[in-house]
Amino acid sequence: MKQVSLRAVNRPSPPIADTRLSGMRLIIARSVWIVLMLIFCGLYLAAVLVYYVQLHGFQEGVYAHLISTPAVVSGYDAFEFSSALLTGPYATLNFTLVTLVLPPFWIAVSLVIFWRRSDDWMALIVALFLVMLVTIFSPALSALSSVIGYTSPLGMCITLLQLLAMSSFGFFIALFPDGRFVPGWTRWLTLTYLLVLVFLCLPSTSPYSLVRWPPVLLGPLLLGLAFAWGFAQLYRYRRVSTTIQRQQTKWIVFGMLVAMLWDVSNLLLPLVLPGSAHTVFIVLSEVTLPLAFLVIPGTIGFAVLRYHLWDIDLILNRTLVYGLLTLSVLGLYILVVVGLGALFSALGNVFLSLLATGLGAVLFQPLRQQLQRAVNRLIFGERDEPYRVLFRLGNRLEATLATDELLPTIVQTVAQALKLPYAAITYKQRGEDILAASTGEAREREGLVRVPLVVQTEQVGDLVLVARAPGESLTSADLRLLRDLAPQIAVAVQAVRLTTELRQLTSDLQQSRTRLITAREEERRRLRRDLHDGLGPQLSSQPLLMTSALMLLRQDPDEAEAILKSAITQSQEAISDIRRLVYALRPPALDDLGLIAAIGELFTQYRASGITFSIETPEPLPTLPAAVEVACYRIVQEALTNVVRHAHAHTCVVRLVCREQVTIEIIDDGQGLPPAYRHGVGLTSMRERAEELGGRWLIVTCPPDRVPASAGGTCVRAQIPYR
Repeated sequence: MKQVSLRAVNRPSPPIADTRLSGMRLIIARSVWIVLMLIFCGLYLAAVLVYYVQLHGFQEGVYAHLISTPAVVSGYDAFEFSSALLTGPYATLNFTLVTLVLPPFWIAVSLVIFWRRSDDWMALIVALFLVMLVTIFSPALSALSSVIGYTSPLGMCITLLQLLAMSSFGFFIALFPDGRFVPGWTRWLTLTYLLVLVFLCLPSTSPYSLVRWPPVLLGPLLLGLAFAWGFAQLYRYRRVSTTIQRQQTKWIVFGMLVAMLWDVSNLLLPLVLPGSAHTVFIVLSEVTLPLAFLVIPGTIGFAVLRYHLWDIDLILNRTLVYGLLTLSVLGLYILVVVGLGALFSALGNVFLSLLATGLGAVLFQPLRQQLQRAVNRLIFGERDEPYRVLFRLGNRLEATLATDELLPTIVQTVAQALKLPYAAITYKQRGEDILAASTGEAREREGLVRVPLVVQTEQVGDLVLVARAPGESLTSADLRLLRDLAPQIAVAVQAVRLTTELRQLTSDLQQSRTRLITAREEERRRLRRDLHDGLGPQLSSQPLLMTSALMLLRQDPDEAEAILKSAITQSQEAISDIRRLVYALRPPALDDLGLIAAIGELFTQYRASGITFSIETPEPLPTLPAAVEVACYRIVQEALTNVVRHAHAHTCVVRLVCREQVTIEIIDDGQGLPPAYRHGVGLTSMRERAEELGGRWLIVTCPPDRVPASAGGTCVRAQIPYR
């Protein structure tokens, strides 16, 4: 069992900042977000168009603005480098992957957050930050800036928007996830970060530009900021965040640290690399940096879907999500294949282009299949891999030694294989539904799906499931897998049920034997007490009385006669006690009259109650064992006593049928059983008499058609084997 620190449990939780917006603030925040969203998306689309035109009408290379100065290239011909690397394969790959494939994913996560939690300003900052990242890390924006000019008014506006986007990154790290500066000094760290951004964005000709700083000074500054952000997030995660916040943010914190470290290395490495390596690193970073920052929207999307970040409970149709993911996989596959063809077609060789396209289709097909299977498992579990589920279930059952762990292992395997929130197995035992095993929680009782478990035409139980989300139902593929699993599960349930029943029967048998031995010893004790305390003194006094009467017979005949009369009276009392003891062992009426007539004698004893008694025996009774006769007689006797005392009945019928077992029914037309009743000594005695002979006993309220008069009533039924 996992040990939990009392210090961690008893530590007071920090106050949770209220980041919700309402009223006019909410309207303004949503309006500002939509305006900025449209500006950045419009800027992104314009940059993509310019970038596409430049790729087709290449003059000096898309990235010539990055490598056109001697300070950057250091003796390397910029035009030759850009023409060799950027006009063909690299530019096509960059445009396809970074410009067309990744940004829609970022925007989709942003729109989901805005759609479900636009009343939370922290969520709005994160959503806007994702949209801004699409723009600032797109190489298309660099192409647009090179066309319109960095010093033009529009170019300076673009620079300000880039500054705003990078600023949002700082606020995102400092405030995520609850909108508070934790620790408190992070607000000063954020201010320092903003100042560094401003001075980094200044032209290199400005004396205040940090680009002019030597690496010995700029490197420690940027590394210090990165490590300070990392420490702040780890401190928040370990010391401040609640358990739920930790689940929601651990992957996002990891993504932020990865992106931040790569961003710092992207700024520092060019300062120390030589000329040609410096140029290659800058060009390659146009692809690698956006890929590194893709970790952030990916982890945010995962936190929203998996841990309901900001209480976002996505009520999305899984089929829609599955379709979008499938199209994404297929689109990525097509882009890779077409991109390879485009890369080689840029070399001017049609044969190589066709060959590259074909090889790409063949080589990436296994990867596409693996991605498709991963999407299937993410959304629907392993429903499309039944043999894998059967194999794993078989291995788990094989490794399960204890019977008590068998059914819990099955429900856990089924729930994990189909990604279901709840799975359980139920079966009937002695007329009651038994919940044998379950995993998860059932959100709604009416949404339960029951799969019957059948063994040789006998339903032994049910597999109870809940769909993956409210309002959904299990698909035909899910049901096919469940039909494949049901026979194996049914056999296991049957084995567990039989084992449980055997244990119960063994326990009942042991209890019955214990009660039987106890009853026998109690009966012996009672006989000993009655013989010793009652009959013993009576019989032992007889010789004394006879001796006294004999001595007085001649001297005082009258006294002797009185003593003899007293002895006769005591002898008669002793005979009555002996009869009582014998009757307690076995009713004499059974030996004298038989079972049917003995029951009739009971009717005469209760005639004064005003109840009309009758007995029905469809056929002559066979010779019954003595123990069975006594049990039947005592059960009828106790049942008739209860009818007289409690039923308020007018008629009572006793029915006896003998086939494979003796069936006794005592039916009255009284008031029936109360809604809540407890088994008293009499009912318990009847049940024990039937069960100690291997029979069954029950008491129920009779339907009107079984009662002599249709007013209702009670039926006591006992079934006792006698062969």
